[in-house]
Order: sequence, then C-alpha cells, then structure tokens
Amino acid sequence: MHRYFTIMAVFVAALFAFVVVLGFRADLTHAKVHIATAFFLVVAILFVHSLVIFFLIGSGHAIRQAISERPWSKPYLSRINVFRLKSFPWALASMASGILAAWSGAGSHTGVWSTQVHRAVAVACLGINLLAFVVEWLQLRANSSMIHELQAKLDAEGALAAGEPAGLEA
Repeated sequence: MHRYFTIMAVFVAALFAFVVVLGFRADLTHAKVHIATAFFLVVAILFVHSLVIFFLIGSGHAIRQAISERPWSKPYLSRINVFRLKSFPWALASMASGILAAWSGAGSHTGVWSTQVHRAVAVACLGINLLAFVVEWLQLRANSSMIHELQAKLDAEGALAAGEPAGLEA
C-alpha cells in the first residue's frame, strides 16, 4: 500500500503546487480555473487520507483475525494500534485543513475575508498535508513490513503443521 500511497501523495502534492501557483496568479475575474482545480484538490486530499484510515482499519482487522489465537500475537497486535495512533491525527488534520482552505477560499472569493486569510490557510494546509504524507507513508511502510513478517511466520507455522520442512516450496 505504501507504494500506491507514494504515487497518490506525489500526485496530490503536484496538484497542490499547481493550485497554489494558480491562486497567486489569479485575480477575482479569472479565478474559475483556480476554483475548479482547488475543488478537485480538496476531493483528492479527502480521498487519499481517508484511504489511509480505511486501509489501516481493514489491515488491522485482518491481522487480528489471522493471529489473535496465536501465543506470539500480543506484540504484533499492539503495533497495529501504534500505526493508527501515529497516522490518524495527521490524516484527520489534513482533511480538516483542506476543508478549511476551501471554505476560506469561498469566503475570499465572495469578499467575506481577505485574500491573505485564504492564502495563510492554504499555506498551512499545504504544510499539514506534506507532514501528513511523510508520517502516513512511514506508518504504511511499517504496516506493510509487519504484514510480510507475519505472512512468513504464518507460512512457516503452516508448513510445520503439515509436516513439511520450513522454507521449502511444495
């Protein structure tokens, strides 16, 4: 998953850069492209970070089902919670900051707030998202590594139960 996440995060970061450039170059009479692209950006931000949340929930559930009866499962089960505790606050903050940036952009476009307010919120959103991408990538990579480790352990355990020598393909 961390490989797919890398592709999505790079795409969203590049789209973010494009939206920022459009925002700094647009005036209120030519803001349509910025608004349309920013709308797509917010949807992409919500998608990518919610995907991380759902993946960690789903993989954690699958891991719990696969190893909960094993006597050696306790350290692995606690690591599942660590991945979530480190990722979820950043993912949720990123999604909230994207919504706030869109909201402040609407306020800026309608004249409720100044453009500087929207720019400050958008730059904060960019920073939060970039930090979140790093944290989430590290946790997804650690989660993938643990899944591979557990799969090897379960395969070896299954081979021993079947009477096959461990490490040999049937």
